[in-house]
Amino acid sequence: MPPLDSLVRITAPLIVFVLILLFIIIIFLVALIIISRQYKQNKLLNSKTKELSDKLEAETSHPAISETTSVKEAYLQFIYNISHEVANPLQSIKINVDNMASSTPEEVGRWRQSYAIISNELKRLFVLTENLRLLSHLEASEKSIKRESVNLKGVIEDVIMAETDRASSRAIHLIYRGPERPARVLGNREQLRQVVSNLVDNSIKYAKDDGGEVVISLQEEEEDILVRVSDEGLGIPEEDIPYVFDTVYRSPAARSVKRTGSGLGLALAKRVVEQHEGTIKVQSKLGEGTIVSFNVPLYKPDR
Repeated sequence: MPPLDSLVRITAPLIVFVLILLFIIIIFLVALIIISRQYKQNKLLNSKTKELSDKLEAETSHPAISETTSVKEAYLQFIYNISHEVANPLQSIKINVDNMASSTPEEVGRWRQSYAIISNELKRLFVLTENLRLLSHLEASEKSIKRESVNLKGVIEDVIMAETDRASSRAIHLIYRGPERPARVLGNREQLRQVVSNLVDNSIKYAKDDGGEVVISLQEEEEDILVRVSDEGLGIPEEDIPYVFDTVYRSPAARSVKRTGSGLGLALAKRVVEQHEGTIKVQSKLGEGTIVSFNVPLYKPDR
């Protein structure tokens, strides 16, 4: 009978190999479950999209409603944008799941890279879903939102923390400028976080290839707090600025540089800010950058 240390030397590599193989199988199964769920969601979205398209087709075919033609075109553009926003991440996820399946146990770096890409694409789908859900709620509901004291500085810090890795990958520095103490406003925390997140997301998405800075600043005024998100990105043509808050609008300049986007970010931001009794505006110069600013009421305990 071989000595114990010999048995250990023989069986240890086998045990390690079996553990690695089990890990690969588990990750592969998890990836398949994720793909399956996303496929079902995409199928449901396509079904709803077809229903909406058929309904618009029926409504706009009536000769007495010729003015709805532009509405139909806008919604068809919206459907096109959304379908691409869903299809592109799913395609990327599928490719990387295939890469993981074809990797050997020793290719840990390849696994980690594919996992990171899948994680980012799932985040894109989650953000899109949240934007659609919130926009649908804002469009359908006439009730006033539930508002409370919100530390807007904390909201901005949360967004910066969440977006830092993505920004760094494009050589973009996220900077906060404003008071160090909590800056409290009267509002809905999750909705305001979505606004700031969408604005920062746009600044990263439409940054120049050599990166730059995105500055999120707070300025306290007598009755409001003013928030500015400024970047050094591609900018927006002057003739496009009046349309940037339309639900289905994406600037031709944005489309020409092949950046993905649904056109929901600014439309959602405008609706949330208006429900908070505030205003939002865009200043931009093509090739130099964009500043989006909005104000929300200060929190006053006696209100």
